[in-house]
Amino acid sequence: MKKNLHSLKNLTLEDIQNKVLELKKELIILNIKKVTNQNIKFHLIKKNKHQISQLLALKHNYHKHKQI
Repeated sequence: MKKNLHSLKNLTLEDIQNKVLELKKELIILNIKKVTNQNIKFHLIKKNKHQISQLLALKHNYHKHKQI
């Protein structure tokens, strides 16, 4: 996971926003599959939520350092 976080730090603000949007769409699809009792890998839901939170934290830090 740390390797992934280091690769995320090199993203621009626009890339971060696009990635968050992409992960949220995927999360919605996974939740729909869960509700309709389709076969899914439940660990992907947790993984996507974790990645979204990491990206939002990076976005917050990006804005914070931009103001200084």
